[in-house]
Amino acid sequence: GFGDGSTIPVFDTPIGKIGAAICWENRMPSLRTAMYAKGIEIYCAPTADARETWLASMTHIALEGGCFVLSANQFCRRKDYPPPPEYTFSGSEESLTPDSVVCAGGSSIISPLGIVLAGPNYEGEGLISADLDLGDIARAKFDFDVVGH
Repeated sequence: GFGDGSTIPVFDTPIGKIGAAICWENRMPSLRTAMYAKGIEIYCAPTADARETWLASMTHIALEGGCFVLSANQFCRRKDYPPPPEYTFSGSEESLTPDSVVCAGGSSIISPLGIVLAGPNYEGEGLISADLDLGDIARAKFDFDVVGH
């Protein structure tokens, strides 16, 4: 799609208005604003970014958009990939063992009020869950509505 978000849909479902951006698309302010203007309530943000700074980005998006953010990230070890020479990790292959972590996860669920409801999980493969109080969306927008009150 285009970076301005005009082509990104938000789907009206029985559990709320759901939309998604993947990985670094989440850093595009115009794309996020377009989804906020479309009334997104549950913002899905799958990524391969396992840095601790990702949680700050997800918290900011939840607060900015007044929406729940569900960010799923992979946890994987070197042994989860084909052996060299089929697949190598640039510049680091020699130092990796089969059990070396190559993506540390960090999946999380954030409320529209900026509260971390689950995660981040950096411990290994796992499932996180949280009960979402959709009333938090209205409470957050009383505080700040990025597309206008």
